[in-house]
Amino acid sequence: MTNYSVPTLRKYAYLGNFGNSVQELADMARPERWNYAETPGTRKNIILENYVYHTFNRLRAQQKANPERNYIYETDTEMCFNTGLFTPNFEPIFVLFDRNDTERRAKWKLRGFYKESAVELSQISPLPERASYFDSISDLMFDTRLEMRINIDHILEDERNRKRIPEQYRDMSNLPMLFRAALDYAKIRVKENYKAAVPQYYHGRIQFLLPISLGDPKKVDLSLAVGARNGVYTGHTCLTLDMAYNNARLIAKPESDWLIGS
Repeated sequence: MTNYSVPTLRKYAYLGNFGNSVQELADMARPERWNYAETPGTRKNIILENYVYHTFNRLRAQQKANPERNYIYETDTEMCFNTGLFTPNFEPIFVLFDRNDTERRAKWKLRGFYKESAVELSQISPLPERASYFDSISDLMFDTRLEMRINIDHILEDERNRKRIPEQYRDMSNLPMLFRAALDYAKIRVKENYKAAVPQYYHGRIQFLLPISLGDPKKVDLSLAVGARNGVYTGHTCLTLDMAYNNARLIAKPESDWLIGS
């Protein structure tokens, strides 16, 4: 990926062999798909790794906005936060950090991931809260009554967007027609089942990911991200299905059939 930036958690804490730690978290948590399905060669458990990074970012933002709340537990010797994940028996899972060596740059170092009943967490009371991304469940419901205004020129001509369109369609002369037809079909899918519009959290706002089928209507080729502004849904970015799943998982485990099957 280009324009890679160091995750904030890595600036705060020395994570050691984080790949091994993330695998331990995957083994501890309820089973989910934590790997990209369409992009070979990516790191194992990359979706889970990104989830941990973004959960920390969200908790920091919530703690800053509500300092009286307990989103991140921090003392002179320990830091802890709630991963938002659960064991198969629905025990919450937390991540614990120790104070790092004074000569090291990061203030904290990772101790590990622990379930709520672990002795390592016994000294922390109360345990930190989970991250939240919405005020009302209605925030996660796509409003089919609103108009959609999609910047198709940008989606089909911008280089980053073009690379996300499957290669077999990318240079077709009738791609604009295919995309418009796919957009109309996506609207119908959402009207038929509201779960077809999958929420994602982006730059402090809830957006929705819509399924775009450029050929076979039974096969979703990419996702369109749309957000409400002034009573209208606008969109100018498409995502691969791996990207869409990764973004959607930051809020909750996706349940929409087109994204689960990606």
